[in-house]
Amino acid sequence: MKPALLFLGCSLVLAACGQEGEPEETEITAETLAMDAEPSMSADEGARAEIRDAQGNSLGVVELQGTDFGVLLAGNLTGLTPGEHGFHIHETGACEPPTFESAGSHFAPAGRQHGFHNPDGPHAGDLRNLVVSGDGSTIVDAADSLVTLRDGANALLDGDGSALVVHPNPDDYRTQPSGNSGSPIACGVIEG
Repeated sequence: MKPALLFLGCSLVLAACGQEGEPEETEITAETLAMDAEPSMSADEGARAEIRDAQGNSLGVVELQGTDFGVLLAGNLTGLTPGEHGFHIHETGACEPPTFESAGSHFAPAGRQHGFHNPDGPHAGDLRNLVVSGDGSTIVDAADSLVTLRDGANALLDGDGSALVVHPNPDDYRTQPSGNSGSPIACGVIEG
């Protein structure tokens, strides 16, 4: 079991009973988990990616923060079509428009297959779909426990870097190689 999931399971079990063994109503949020987890974050563990569309327009910036439990991603994007969009970390730090093929395939140093619903998956770079509102904006709030920023075989800031890529369609979390999410429509090189 992954450390973050083990921690979450233990926190939920401990929060379920009061002093008398009576169930308590306890709201567990991402904020309370983050406070409980106290991951070590140092200033040198941050990175960022400016996401640009095929015409070179900036859609916003995603900040990446290394923690003891992987990498947190946070930011705001605008200028996307409403609905769900596949969102992945790709293996190469290059974003040449208009196709962004220079970013390569999904980041998968362990050789696993694509998809959270695939028994042989997921790729280390698989992320949950972005959900874009009617005004074309979305908040990026994600975590990836299978990557690091700088250390080890799963480091995003390795010799050839990596990139964040937005796709036009939702990822089905199963179909190879990218969840049937379509060709990239936006890309940002992860820089540390």
